[in-house]
Amino acid sequence: MVNRTGRPYKEGELEVILSLAPTKDNIKWLSILLERSEEAIEIVYKIAFEYGPFGENADVQERKIIEAKERIGISIGRRKPRGQ
Repeated sequence: MVNRTGRPYKEGELEVILSLAPTKDNIKWLSILLERSEEAIEIVYKIAFEYGPFGENADVQERKIIEAKERIGISIGRRKPRGQ
């Protein structure tokens, strides 16, 4: 498997991740298909739906995830980047 650690998500990948429920099976298959670790897929879900200090230093990723959520119409969880 190609390791895409630290590389940006391709257009549409965040939307695909967020369009699926964060089940163990979905995380596994997304990891394989997107050539990312399962932990990387979990981080997307955590930033998108959890509150608290997790990911507070991931400003760019947080903004991109929130924008992807808006594009596909998800209204649950974080709606604005921290500090706004």
